[in-house]
Amino acid sequence: MKVDDEQLLASDEGLERMALAFLGDRPRRSSRTGPLVWGEGDDAAVAIWDDPDPDIERTDLDIAREYRRARFDAGLGWLDGPVEHGGAGLNAASQRRFAALEAQFETPSQTFFKLDRVLSPILLRYADPKVAQQHIRGLFRGDKIACELFSEPGAGSDLASLRTKAVQDGDTWIINGQKVWTSDAHYADIGLALCRTESDVPDRKGLTAFLVDMHGPGVEVRPLRQITGGSSFNEVFLTDVRVPDAHRIANGGQGWEVAQETLKIERTAIGVGLGRGGAGVANGERLVALVRALGLESDPVVRQQLAEVYAAFRAAKHLQNTTVVRQRANDTSTASPMLAKLALSNNLRLASRFVTDLLGPRLAANTGEWGTFAWNQFVLGEPGMHIMAGTDEVVHNMIGEQVLGLPREPRPQP
Repeated sequence: MKVDDEQLLASDEGLERMALAFLGDRPRRSSRTGPLVWGEGDDAAVAIWDDPDPDIERTDLDIAREYRRARFDAGLGWLDGPVEHGGAGLNAASQRRFAALEAQFETPSQTFFKLDRVLSPILLRYADPKVAQQHIRGLFRGDKIACELFSEPGAGSDLASLRTKAVQDGDTWIINGQKVWTSDAHYADIGLALCRTESDVPDRKGLTAFLVDMHGPGVEVRPLRQITGGSSFNEVFLTDVRVPDAHRIANGGQGWEVAQETLKIERTAIGVGLGRGGAGVANGERLVALVRALGLESDPVVRQQLAEVYAAFRAAKHLQNTTVVRQRANDTSTASPMLAKLALSNNLRLASRFVTDLLGPRLAANTGEWGTFAWNQFVLGEPGMHIMAGTDEVVHNMIGEQVLGLPREPRPQP
């Protein structure tokens, strides 16, 4: 970053001037400033999980990378990040101000890179400094995309029982195993893999985390077909994958701590928004428009149900904002991220049931009517949110045991 740019970023006015100079040359200002108009736009935007054509997805990714690189090179890619890793060294408020300005323009989707703010603090805290230097800048510049290699066919909720093995061979590790439900693995460049390195100790003590090259020999990614018809997740086969010891994250046996810290950050991110889909659901806009389109705005039962869903989302939004503020203030408590994740998944269930009651058979057969059958993808995709980043049941247990201090749930004897 140039000295002049650093001086500009030091003030709110300078940041705005620098941001608008960058944004004004590239994306178009969004034309939509008013409320949603029924019958206009893409009604499929309510789908929680994407199902893009592979060629279109690759094109969109290339466009997103190009924009991300230009933004980073302009000094705006990571305003609240450390200078030594390509950030601007500013505070979270500056990052939020730029995000608000950026939202006024039509910019390429950045959801391909949703783990940049999840993995980067993990690398800063646990990784070899040279490895952190090698990867963090690329995560924010768009040169690298990350995925998590945690869950396995026999180790989902009980993650500590995973069986993917890493065996040390000199200054490298050889990894063999299978991971499942891995988002973004088909275009990821690096993966944070949780592996078993010791078998003669309690499950959680024998885990170690590694940073895996997703393009390296022995890594095979296969898409998983979902009930929605799409393939948002993958299974990943690791066969004699060699990883340098320098890419071991933290000490041997410290993998469980790394995984829990990663999931805590991820739950915060999930709680803050719906991710790629569910457009207009959390703010109630789509639900209100649907009720009006069906002519049910005067029905007292429907009004009561809508009010309950809307109030739940508003309360969750307040919790989400609180969670973000605490995270940026380096609050290490685990309660807020877990509660935010639960609030979102519970509210999506409320919305799904409400929409199902409203539309009935129109969810099962496409009549061509705008804004009706499209909710099918939302209803079918909603259960996945109760699994992501730990099932609701596991998160409930964690809140009870780790936050409220309740007795641990009985575990089976080994």
